[in-house]
Amino acid sequence: MPGPDDLAALKAERDAADRAYNEALTRLDLAIQRLPADFPQPPPGPDEHQISPLNTLWKVGVPAAGGRFKTAFRRLSAIRRTVGALFEQQQAFNAAVVDHINRNVQAARETRASIDSTLTVLHDTIAELVRFQSLLVVFLQQITPYVDTRDRDVAGLLRGLSGAINAVADEVLKRSDATLARDRRHDLRVADVESALADVRARIDEVSRTLPRGPDNAQAAEKRSLK
Repeated sequence: MPGPDDLAALKAERDAADRAYNEALTRLDLAIQRLPADFPQPPPGPDEHQISPLNTLWKVGVPAAGGRFKTAFRRLSAIRRTVGALFEQQQAFNAAVVDHINRNVQAARETRASIDSTLTVLHDTIAELVRFQSLLVVFLQQITPYVDTRDRDVAGLLRGLSGAINAVADEVLKRSDATLARDRRHDLRVADVESALADVRARIDEVSRTLPRGPDNAQAAEKRSLK
């Protein structure tokens, strides 16, 4: 891992991270779902064209005889009795078929309405998902500029802080130098005073040695030596 002072290595690492981020963002953009152009439509409704005729024509019967056909129908009465059971069975079958068709028409209507509603919900859901994915890509695209802006902001703050710290350090250094200079001057003055005192003492001692040793002088010399 590169150190903080290895600028070339840090730049190469940043460039590699940027490339990886951009490639991942491109793959995400390509993976966004698209709403199909030929979205499925609900099936057509039931064919009700023959419903009314079926509900009218399902009865099977022999027309009443009249006029010149009366005699003929009388002759066929024996045949009618024979086939009457068949007519009743046919009529029952027709009634069952018509009832079944009528019932399935309503079921077909409800099925088509349900499919239509389901397709509408599915269409809207996919459209919202596509919109969310698009917004997600836009959001991710804004991360890099946002981070760069924050980095520049932090870098500016660090530069300002560094400048303030340097200014304080310079001021402290100046004051420290001034204090050291005053201390040196004070030490020099003290040394000069001590040297002058030593010189005065030496002269006093020299003068004292040259004076006669009388009682008064002895006492004075003793007092000066005590001082």
